[in-house]
Amino acid sequence: MTFENFPRVPSKISFLFFCLLFSGFTQAATPPTAYKVAQIAVKNATATFGQGLNTSGAVVGLYTTASATEGYMYASGKYSLIKVPKSNNVTRAFGINDSNLIVGDFLGTDGFYHGFKLSGTKYTQYDVNKGVVSTSIFGVNNAGDFVGTAGAEGYVNIGGTVTEFYANGTDATYAYGVNTADQIVGQYFDSSNNSHGFYRDSSGTITEVAYPGALQTVCLGINDSGEIVGYYENSANQFYGFTDIAGVFATIDLLNINGVNNNGVLSGSYIGPGPTGGVEYGIIATPTALKSLSSVAVPKAVSTSIIGVNNAGSLVGFYETSASVFHGLLLVGKTITNLDDPKALAGTTSAQGVNTANEVVGYYQPTSTTWTGFLYSAGTFTDIAVPGATSTFAENITDAGVVAGAYIDSSNVEHAFTYNGSTYTTLDVPGSTSGYGWGINAAGDVTVTWIDANGLSEGALYNGTTFKTLNVPGAYETFIHSINKSGAIAYTWYDLYFNYHAAFSSGGNYYIFDDPSGTAAHADGINDSGLIVGRFLQGSSTTDYDGFKATP
Repeated sequence: MTFENFPRVPSKISFLFFCLLFSGFTQAATPPTAYKVAQIAVKNATATFGQGLNTSGAVVGLYTTASATEGYMYASGKYSLIKVPKSNNVTRAFGINDSNLIVGDFLGTDGFYHGFKLSGTKYTQYDVNKGVVSTSIFGVNNAGDFVGTAGAEGYVNIGGTVTEFYANGTDATYAYGVNTADQIVGQYFDSSNNSHGFYRDSSGTITEVAYPGALQTVCLGINDSGEIVGYYENSANQFYGFTDIAGVFATIDLLNINGVNNNGVLSGSYIGPGPTGGVEYGIIATPTALKSLSSVAVPKAVSTSIIGVNNAGSLVGFYETSASVFHGLLLVGKTITNLDDPKALAGTTSAQGVNTANEVVGYYQPTSTTWTGFLYSAGTFTDIAVPGATSTFAENITDAGVVAGAYIDSSNVEHAFTYNGSTYTTLDVPGSTSGYGWGINAAGDVTVTWIDANGLSEGALYNGTTFKTLNVPGAYETFIHSINKSGAIAYTWYDLYFNYHAAFSSGGNYYIFDDPSGTAAHADGINDSGLIVGRFLQGSSTTDYDGFKATP
């Protein structure tokens, strides 16, 4: 007998896997939420899944190898194996309460799944109707009450009393989460095999939970405050995690959210780069508010992109006028200077980086098929062009005048480089098929986005001797951008569906965020005070940007 994997995935998807006076700052009414994110990856696993977590932050889940599926607990940076001794190579941990009581299921040699509870080192098997249907335990609260599925029915065990139920008619029902008030969430499947989320109160009344506009919804966890988490399918057939706090829904930039603790910390999963391509990882996401977020828009421009910032707060980038003319821009205080390299084709100058002396680097098109880097200093443009390259892109410049960027060689391969005013140095990440340099700080640390053997973009930091991979937890592909003197970095990243999001790292921690005024947030620049700049698409536009400034 077989039993569906948790959580059941709705059938419609297979998870693989630019001189103007400036007055355009708009402060967000409420700073948006960022999430501090940390990857969960069991060593040597082919995939790791994050499931339940408790108030102390201990996470349980499951991982796969070539020959087995085992459970784990992750706490204080350490992994502990969870494996029912009599399991047939399948043990799955789904829930944990504040007393570290762990629940899950295992595959028995009889072909049935059986629930288990783990207290300390003691495993206790649990079945609702042993030998007739499979039983799984999916969630447990602090009173020790637990929920799961037996056959095609959900159930709740409160103090030893078992109540089985369907969420709707006789639709297959899966009870996944339970809080201390014995409020339950889960999913059921209608006759067309479409998933619906549900909430069951302590009296047994069941209400459907549907993410607004979603094709399908799955509810996977609930905490003692009543916050519900799960994932949904949008109209583009893309799946994202969500939170539901008193009926207010919010999307989370991860594939699914499986658990939420009483501090609002989330556990879930995402697909990121691995040895064989996209690999599933677990993730912990802790909500934290940005101190501020301001939009930056050139007056009367239809689109403004902010790419770089210096320590005095000067900004560079480019903008598009209402006449569809593009200009590079330098913003110092409230004054914008148009930057149009005299050798450039009209509308092809982009300013990318700026140092404290307001020296600007960027690139332009001298022909329709080539790009050349430039240095703008005190009104003068000077070319930056790697010898032998077909195109050169200058991205950042230090106060000492050292430039980082990228070039394309005669074989059409992209490489990162640095330039100290006399010498160009190529930087290739070992094992990469191409690379793009972007950020450089006073210490000479360089950020490089590189393409791995599977064609995925990853981030790396070069410290003068070695490269260290730095990928944003939650990202399918990472584009590493500017770095400041303390090593804080701005990132842009793709999710599984190639939608853009922003991120930054500081002190070894990673944070992901979006601009609530639009979509496709890019974090491109960061100065030594930690001020982050970037851009986002306006509302539902697919072409027009506003810039932003964010203070973590």
